[in-house]
Amino acid sequence: MLVIKYSKRDGAEFISHLDTLRHLQKIFIRAKIPVKYSQGYNPHMLLYMSAPLGVGIKSDAEYLVAETDYPAKDFIDAFNNNAPRGIKCLWAINCAKKPNLQALMDGAEYQISGINHFDTQALLAEASIMATDKRGEQKEIRDKILDLKFTDNGLIARLAFGNTTLRPDVLGEKLVSIYGGEDIDVLKTRCFIKDKTVEGWLQDETNLY
Repeated sequence: MLVIKYSKRDGAEFISHLDTLRHLQKIFIRAKIPVKYSQGYNPHMLLYMSAPLGVGIKSDAEYLVAETDYPAKDFIDAFNNNAPRGIKCLWAINCAKKPNLQALMDGAEYQISGINHFDTQALLAEASIMATDKRGEQKEIRDKILDLKFTDNGLIARLAFGNTTLRPDVLGEKLVSIYGGEDIDVLKTRCFIKDKTVEGWLQDETNLY
């Protein structure tokens, strides 16, 4: 089993979730990396992606589980030498058991630029924050905002992710409507499982090996 972390930038952020899977499959084929296939009338490559990323959101923290014994130490170069622009493997690890990352991940961190500075602690003290989602519906989002802080790179927002996800662009648009700003730009930087980064969790979970 192989778990990889990859990025989507330089235009790849506009590729849909399903089309990203197709690109990943083609990378494995071009790189001649053997992957197990499902059984039945319509066999498909056994690749398992993490939760979908909103179209237009850049990311340095996308994950993929592949049913292959290909060594992680050789995988990164093999993958990147056959990947299209914007998709790049950043990290890889072998494990014996398949981790269900989509179910396990419960938080993600984003770098959001274009929002005027505001008192993050005052906002976090609010009991309720309503925002309009991509369907035009008003939703309560306060319980999905885990942490906010400003750095030289803009607002760093840690948000609920996985089973209950808050899209960072929805939060960004809400904050611009309150505090002002410009067109927002979002980069997903890290994902978490129980307060550990996904990489840290995988390295610590000895039952996977």
